[in-house]
Amino acid sequence: MSNVRCNEPPATATSSIAGKDTDADTGPSIAQFQPQQPAAPGAMPPSNKGNPCRINGVKGHQNRTNSIIYCPPLLRTNPQKDKCSAIIYFGGDVQDIPEKMESNRDNKNYIKWNLENTALLLRESFPQSHIIVVRPMRMEYSTFSCFDNFVRGNNAGIPDHTPMHFSLQHLEELLINLTKKLTKPILDQEFLHKLLAASSSKTLAGDVSCKQNNVDILQSDIYNSTSGDSNEGDLTDLLWWRENLNLDKASLKLIGFSKGCVVLNQFIYEFHYYKTLTPDDSTMMRLVSRITDMYWLDGGHGGGKNTWITSRSLLETLCRLCINVHVHVTPYQIQDDHRPWIRKEEKAFTDLLKRLGASFDRHLYPSEANSTNLYTHFDVLNRFRQHQMNIFTQQLHQTSQQPIPQHAAPGAYRSDAEDGTDNREYVADEESSVRKDAMETDAGDDAPPPISPLQEVEHNIEMHDN
Repeated sequence: MSNVRCNEPPATATSSIAGKDTDADTGPSIAQFQPQQPAAPGAMPPSNKGNPCRINGVKGHQNRTNSIIYCPPLLRTNPQKDKCSAIIYFGGDVQDIPEKMESNRDNKNYIKWNLENTALLLRESFPQSHIIVVRPMRMEYSTFSCFDNFVRGNNAGIPDHTPMHFSLQHLEELLINLTKKLTKPILDQEFLHKLLAASSSKTLAGDVSCKQNNVDILQSDIYNSTSGDSNEGDLTDLLWWRENLNLDKASLKLIGFSKGCVVLNQFIYEFHYYKTLTPDDSTMMRLVSRITDMYWLDGGHGGGKNTWITSRSLLETLCRLCINVHVHVTPYQIQDDHRPWIRKEEKAFTDLLKRLGASFDRHLYPSEANSTNLYTHFDVLNRFRQHQMNIFTQQLHQTSQQPIPQHAAPGAYRSDAEDGTDNREYVADEESSVRKDAMETDAGDDAPPPISPLQEVEHNIEMHDN
């Protein structure tokens, strides 16, 4: 079976943007919305949460290109107080766009976790951030994710890490050119339709604003309009996130899932190169200084080693950069007796970071009988989403001076040991009790309490889980 080049334009026109703009266009304009085409198998059905926007062939370092799946933020923040932030996601084997997964006999069983659904999941996890899902350059045998533009590897994407592969340069130039595509003053009709569809959101319904934390709830009736047309005011409201957009200057959170963690590992090699081997070269440190968090979600690949970084010198460099490190793992990777090196390397990675004093947290998500099937592996994405939404809810409470009990994600282990040992305290599922405390009000028995933006967030969490 031949490999699939992910950057080749797909057969359908809805998956790519026009190569050039029409000279006659003078600005963003749009005709009446046409009925949406049926969604691809496995794709999220049309909803008021907006649909991810595919942008193919985004240029990066030298001749490298990657396709991007993009979602704008759900929530508008105060631009004078809150810096623009972006989530960069690198997925695992099997994960691809819905129609590619549906066409594969085995991969269609996991189509729920396609890259577009994952983009929506991440947008709920980080509602104030731009979501950028980087599609692998190629999918070998339609299954193995190969991030050749970021890390050297074999035909199955098994990494061969080197001190320098220009992956950071590639990421920076991807962000620069993605910004240019998203903020062009003249957009072709098809691309504008995509951006409007991605921007439409009622996840936090209601025409309210949270004044305590400077969050405006974005609302639009564009898909419920009976007239079917859109005026300039609608465009301005829906595309608010394009104003002063500079993704290459945003604060960045990097997320790797499964095979995608090899990209994060390569970044650590290049951190060390720039920080230690070429200390006088500050070219890329501007980008590195904007990376605030790195998330390893159940990292692993088919090779027999180098699933986690275990070099003390590399991890010392990572610690000096003051990047927050987050590890989320399941029995699928670290309790697989057929691949014991993953457990050993992950333990060495976490123990070293704790001894070096890194800003670090680790979460182990158990499963029934510690099952090691692939569903357990993919489920870490849902667990991670719940964990992040709980954090966001806590932040809203704290900002509005409504403290709630601190808690971890349901079913997670928390590692708090400072001496390098792995003492783990299981944190029971507190979600229901926390919600109950958060929803309590001083209103009388006869009158229902008013709905706050925070309650809207919690309601959406509950509705999604149900």
